Amino acid sequence: MKIKSLLVLSALFPLMICCTSKEELTELPSPEAVNQEIIDEDEGLDADLGRMLAPSGTGWNKYTIKEGVTYYTFSGTDAISSGKQHVFVIDVDLNSSYTVKMTYSSPSLATSAAHKKYNSVATMNAGYEVASIYIRDNGQIRSDLPALTIGDSGVPNWKSEAAFIRKADGTISIKKGAALIRPYAVPANINNAISTLRTAYENTTAEDIISSAPLLIENKKSTPGETFVNTKIKLDGLNGENPHRHQGLQQPRSAIALTADNHFIMIVVDGRNPGVSDGMTARELALFLKKWFKPQSALNMDGGGSSTLCVAGKGNSQTNVVNSPCNDNGAERKRLTHFIVVPK
Repeated sequence: MKIKSLLVLSALFPLMICCTSKEELTELPSPEAVNQEIIDEDEGLDADLGRMLAPSGTGWNKYTIKEGVTYYTFSGTDAISSGKQHVFVIDVDLNSSYTVKMTYSSPSLATSAAHKKYNSVATMNAGYEVASIYIRDNGQIRSDLPALTIGDSGVPNWKSEAAFIRKADGTISIKKGAALIRPYAVPANINNAISTLRTAYENTTAEDIISSAPLLIENKKSTPGETFVNTKIKLDGLNGENPHRHQGLQQPRSAIALTADNHFIMIVVDGRNPGVSDGMTARELALFLKKWFKPQSALNMDGGGSSTLCVAGKGNSQTNVVNSPCNDNGAERKRLTHFIVVPK
């Protein structure tokens, strides 16, 4: 379904952020203004592009959880990130009797608690802090992308450039809300830029929407996650919410992906455990997904201490958590939103 064209302001200014002090990033060149029409992910694509590729080889293991739900793990040295990695993946064939839904739970829940509450086959954390994103749950708006900055960091809000969208008929897509600018830089008018994104999501007909960033893979042919970070910027000393630092350092990661033949992928990468699981940058995660799963589109979700995956019958015998959350003592972080795998 085509949605009206959206004009994205493209004049850029240096990113100014504050924590204990203000930091100034190198000024980036201004691209030309772009009119971007949002399209269905499969429109105009070669039928052979973006079809599910099942990973195999050294370091990979495969388990059938349900008919149509497959669990993959990777443990070993990854050539893309040049480090040790532990990776956990759920592949849901949406043509089977299982589907994926986004849940909103208030008060917030640990991923294992959501897993139990919804009797899910697999459960993964979803969105960033609620004020930074757009959330529609069962047709009800839970957050209308209200914040221009991320918490009290002073960093302009960059966390909503694309979204998971689920229609009433169960159709799932991953779509961008506006034209992407790479490397990321703050629009000259952040209020107008956020308003543009908000309008895009408000005008999207769907039961469930949750926005996030960065978009990692678009129409299989491009990997915008590779170029999200400005590599000319020194990351040391930047605020932790600065998008270049946030996505340019190796960290625990969570992401979703969708293939042209209707497979939905949830992936968690452990991190902050040097020599065991180093974590990945946004660029590394985009290339890892492209190499091993060949998705048509992919979107980075909340990571760091939030990255948690539960799989029925696997992992911890009490919680079914399969990865190692990086919080103190491996404790789970409570979140308002999760992705769940349930029968149709």
